[in-house]
Amino acid sequence: MGSYTVDIAVIGAGISGIAAAKFYLDIHPACKLILLEKDDSVGGVWNSRRVFDTFYTQTPFGEWEFSDMPMTRPPEGIYMETFKAKYTSQYLEHYIDKQEWTGQTLRDRVMFEFHVQSVIKENGRWTISTKSTAGATTIVQASKVIVASGLTSLPNMPTLPGQETFQNPIIHQKNFGSSNVLSSDKVQNITVLGGAKSAADLVYDSVTAGKTVTWIIRAKGTGPGVLLSVASSLSPRAIYLLATTRIMATLSPSLFNSNSWWNRFLQHTKLGRRQLAKVWADVHKSVVDMPKFDERDSDALERGFDKLKPHTSIFWQNQGAGLVNRQDFWDTIAKNVRVYVADINELQRGVIKLDNGQEVIADAILCGTGWVPSLNFFDKDLLSKLGIPQPVDDLPLDQARMWDSLQKDADREVLERFPILANPPQHYHAPATHTPYRLYNGIGPLEDNTIAFVGHVRVANYFHLAESQAIWATAFLDGKINLPPLEQRRKEVALFVAWCRRRYLSNGDRGHWMSAEQTVYFDRLFQGLGLSSYRKFWLWDSFVPASAKDLHRVRAEYIAKFGRAKDGVRFVAFDAIKKSFADPETGTMSPLRNLLAGMCTGVVASTFAVTPTERIKTALIDDARTSKKFKSSVHAIRVIYQGHGLLGLYHGYAGTTLKQAGATAFRMGTYNILKDFEQSRDIAQSTSTNFANGAIAGTVTTYATQPFDTIKTRSQSAKGASTVGAFRSILSDHGVRGFWRGTTMRLGRTVFSGGILFTVYEQVAAILRPALQ
Repeated sequence: MGSYTVDIAVIGAGISGIAAAKFYLDIHPACKLILLEKDDSVGGVWNSRRVFDTFYTQTPFGEWEFSDMPMTRPPEGIYMETFKAKYTSQYLEHYIDKQEWTGQTLRDRVMFEFHVQSVIKENGRWTISTKSTAGATTIVQASKVIVASGLTSLPNMPTLPGQETFQNPIIHQKNFGSSNVLSSDKVQNITVLGGAKSAADLVYDSVTAGKTVTWIIRAKGTGPGVLLSVASSLSPRAIYLLATTRIMATLSPSLFNSNSWWNRFLQHTKLGRRQLAKVWADVHKSVVDMPKFDERDSDALERGFDKLKPHTSIFWQNQGAGLVNRQDFWDTIAKNVRVYVADINELQRGVIKLDNGQEVIADAILCGTGWVPSLNFFDKDLLSKLGIPQPVDDLPLDQARMWDSLQKDADREVLERFPILANPPQHYHAPATHTPYRLYNGIGPLEDNTIAFVGHVRVANYFHLAESQAIWATAFLDGKINLPPLEQRRKEVALFVAWCRRRYLSNGDRGHWMSAEQTVYFDRLFQGLGLSSYRKFWLWDSFVPASAKDLHRVRAEYIAKFGRAKDGVRFVAFDAIKKSFADPETGTMSPLRNLLAGMCTGVVASTFAVTPTERIKTALIDDARTSKKFKSSVHAIRVIYQGHGLLGLYHGYAGTTLKQAGATAFRMGTYNILKDFEQSRDIAQSTSTNFANGAIAGTVTTYATQPFDTIKTRSQSAKGASTVGAFRSILSDHGVRGFWRGTTMRLGRTVFSGGILFTVYEQVAAILRPALQ
């Protein structure tokens, strides 16, 4: 049995897992990270084993890629700007080869064909038990975990009465691409189960392969999906781009939309709601008119083509929606496929018996029946604690009661905010077998910040989702986000689930559906981090489509905000030290405690960073004015070391440490005192507030520490005087006022640098905490 100990393990190497690992390594390039992938290639649903020649993307070329590496235009297989899925597989394989940190590519960190069996938490660390395809067990110990197993990993295989006597293949769409069902001479009659986009793909592929096809959609279900045709007046690219603008997002009653006058008009006035209903009615009509369900010839109607008409509007998406990528799709189905809306009573050898008395001959059954939560490696206690789906009856009674109470209050709030959701159409509501996702922002458990879930929400563009969630998940795991109190987070999660259920009916029961809200959902993630470089200017921000390409500046913004090296030691040390000074009962910091924490931080910074670097810098400046004996920084270090040993680099240590202790005490202490004062009086923290606080802290620091800076400069000159000698010479040359020489010039710098520093580095102490781990 093998074992590994790592800093972080990523479960799943699909689009979300790749993005999560990549960004985490961008921020922590030296960390030990592995990806556990149960297949023999990356990509998840897009891996080379699962794709097939007629499997096309739903997203147009140019929008289906990561922000830092454009996809090469496929040489063939492009239709109306959608393209064959195999080129996504190739892109992802190429991508993991291109990403490299400390001599290791992303591919080097993937453990292929490792099936996760269990994930448990013991003594604050995660233990992941895996089994290879060959049967060998491997244990992975990790401080943190990112679960990127996604929504399309574990097939939802129907239990069919008598299937053991059927004797012919029953294949889920997951394994369709690697099967020989279309090429086999033994298979002529194919039956497809399911009503969504995946079932439609299986039907079309089977017909075009020359098979006789029957399409069965459950009578006791949500009905056929809403399938948008590429033969509409707008191209798939135009449809997609229009749907990803922020102005279009306002047409959905969403929790993520701002409380602007426009949104208030649409949601809270009769005229606005009437216009909103008309827009969606027109959209739905254009979708259902294209196939001509009721206008086909008698043969098509006899074969049940009209039964493919959606039961509810595209607005509600009770049954899901998708894009059919073939212009001849509807004509092909109308002419060649028999459709039944019925339930299966029994399977016999080569025969399917329906509850309407019909019998269907089938050499194979293809199941486009969707997926179940791919989280079966957690036990039921962890499923409850983490807030991820589990069988409804497994949820502890106290939690069930708590969430029921929160959901009732949340549902009332949803209806107050979005009256349009109060009266859904008559529809079949699938009974909920599992609890919903209850993750903060769809990523973070409410009571554990050492594990995050990415790719577990339903949107249109998973590349855009993957990058956005990867950034938020990294910040969450690193403790960089100022989260609301637990009770408030519970209310927010309950509100989202209540909204989801009202907005998307059966699909909303899962607590992860937001297909019309992806753009504003991403906005919410980045707003929580204070990142804005992905936004566009003025009206362009509302009317120009949002895409993953917009994120190409976010990595640099994130690092600039949270990763400045020079002040890293100060902020990391202050974060660690102030915990020791916090009141043990209340956890708060008094003004004196803030100052003491800052003083200790200054000592740490002086010892490990500032004194040696300041010694070299000051010596070089002084030497340039006098003897000019130093040829470079390296030469200066060598000369000082040869003449004075290691201690030569610490000339002026006492003065520097006094200055750093005082400066950090006053800078960090003053800033935190001001911030605590403002928060106690509910003064909002904004860019201007942070800048003003930082500028004041810089002013106080300058006047309080100028004497130490003057002594430090004199002692770290090329001559290298002692601290005491420097003190005496200043006093002798200029008197007491000499210790404040240069204050005005320094003040001009520190006021602005203090304002900028704290504006950019607000909460940097928490952000840099992982550097100490």
